[in-house]
Amino acid sequence: MIFGSGTRLNIEPKLEVEPDYYKLVGGETTACLATGFTRQNGTSNHTLFKDKTAAVRIENDKVYNQVVVLPTGNNGDECETESKDSSCEDSIKPDPKVNFVSVTVLCLRLLFIKTVVFNVLMTFRLWISQ
Repeated sequence: MIFGSGTRLNIEPKLEVEPDYYKLVGGETTACLATGFTRQNGTSNHTLFKDKTAAVRIENDKVYNQVVVLPTGNNGDECETESKDSSCEDSIKPDPKVNFVSVTVLCLRLLFIKTVVFNVLMTFRLWISQ
């Protein structure tokens, strides 16, 4: 909200969460991503983020995200050194119940299609015999 000229009101939660830093590489471009922090100025103590870009929140999200594209020649070592956990692990495990339900639904669909095809063939046979 803006009241008057130059006055800005930021309402932030009491819980303070520090950002997680990730190095993003795509071809020749390197970027550093800070994500999951609750203070708008949560990256102010990081050398890469000073006066570069603003921290933004996605609509109805409680945490800020900020990204800075690094200049050519900077490989993002500063981003990696301050990262708590730079690895993203897949935590999704196969669930036997979901697999069973999926196979059951597939079988029921096949049975339905078989029934429809059988009924159509019997209808054609009846029409031909008359």
